[in-house]
Amino acid sequence: MGTFKTIPMNDSITFIKGRFSPPEAADILLSLLNDKIKFHTVKSLNLRTEEPDLNMASEERIKNLKEAKKTVERLVIKAHKEGLILSIKSAIEIELIERPDA
Repeated sequence: MGTFKTIPMNDSITFIKGRFSPPEAADILLSLLNDKIKFHTVKSLNLRTEEPDLNMASEERIKNLKEAKKTVERLVIKAHKEGLILSIKSAIEIELIERPDA
């Protein structure tokens, strides 16, 4: 795999910002985590024979995402039991990079 070259252009997008009830927070966060787990599961299955190193990276990412799900579930349950709301802030940072084969 070649070296990636960053093009001097990036942006940051506010992805999530607000206060949410426990059910709303669970819906937002668990949906995102489940989508990412699904993405890496499919990626891992597609790479199983092609690129073992990338496959291992996807499997590690799945493990981390599942741990994040457990954390979110604990926080949502705690908020629900204690009558709390959850404040969530998330930004996405995007950089343009050249493909190594370009």
